[in-house]
Formats: sequence, structure tokens, C-alpha cells
Amino acid sequence: MGRNKNFIEEEILDKAIVVFQERGFTATSPEELVKHLGLSRSSLYSTFGDKRALLIRSLNRYHELTGEALNKIKIDNIDPTQGIEQVFELAIQGCYHPGKPNGCFLVNSIIEFSPEDNGPLEIVQESYRECRDALVHFIEIRKNTSLSFKNIDVEITADYLINAISGMVVSAKAGMDEKACRLMVKKTLSNLL
Repeated sequence: MGRNKNFIEEEILDKAIVVFQERGFTATSPEELVKHLGLSRSSLYSTFGDKRALLIRSLNRYHELTGEALNKIKIDNIDPTQGIEQVFELAIQGCYHPGKPNGCFLVNSIIEFSPEDNGPLEIVQESYRECRDALVHFIEIRKNTSLSFKNIDVEITADYLINAISGMVVSAKAGMDEKACRLMVKKTLSNLL
């Protein structure tokens, strides 16, 4: 009979997200994972597999949490401008916790892995699709409720906003402070909304 786990897997994955986001996959050693996750090496490997398997599980967890947050934004916001602003706010929060510019965990991961490494890439692509779908949702509402936006191209506008989010998170990773990031987002949205 196996030993009972004295930890909750989701909590460990949440801690792993922070470690990988701060340090990156390559720079994170197994010793650092054991230290920061508070698990023995045997518990870590028997539960999550190797470091790459832990990263994949962490990416899936991050994607799941982001998807839930995007769905909540869509449900909670009738006003399309507020909805789009909250999608950007979610991206900002993902870049600046705990108070320093770490960049987005998904974007950091895609930058670190090659395009041939389908595991991380597929998770990131699915997360981007969900974010884009949320933006399309709000842009369509705006188009259908505002005469001044009746000719807006929903698909191109959604791609523009996704590109703006991507640029923002890369800038955060490069060291842009949160205040400058928020000003950039405000300017981007004022040009569109």
C-alpha cells in the first residue's frame, strides 16, 4: 500500500508556477524545486515525474486558472470596454506578482522552448485562443451596440489586442515597471475604445 500524500497537488503546482516564472525552466534546478515546493525529492518525482513533466502540469494549471478567470470576466461584464480592460488587467496581474516584473508564465515558457517542443507550445496556443475568444466576445458586443463601431473588423481587432498583450508581457519580462505597463495599456485601449 502506498503512502498517503500530505500535500495538495494544486497547491504544489501553484508554487511551481511561481518558481518557473521567476527563474525559467532551464535555470531552475531540482534542488531549488525541492526547496521551494517543500517536498522531498522522492515525493516530487513520484507525484509529478521529472522536471519537464512538472512544468507541463504547471502550465496546464496556469492555463486552467487563466481560463476560469477569463470566463468569469465574460460572465461578469456586460460593458465591452470594461470586459476588455479586465482581460488586460488579468495579463498585468500575471506579469507582476509578487510585485516584480516576471513576465507571463505562458509567454516565458514559449520563449524558452523551441517551436518543435509541442507540449508547452500546445498549452500556450490554447490559452491564447481562450484569451482571443474573450476579446472577440467583447468586440462583437461593442460592434453590435455602438454605431461608431459597426464597421470594426472583429478578427483583426482581436489579433491587434492579443499582439498588444504579448508585447506588454514581453516588456514586463524585460523589466518594464508596472506603472509604465499600465500607462502603455491605457494608451493602447484609448486608441481603440
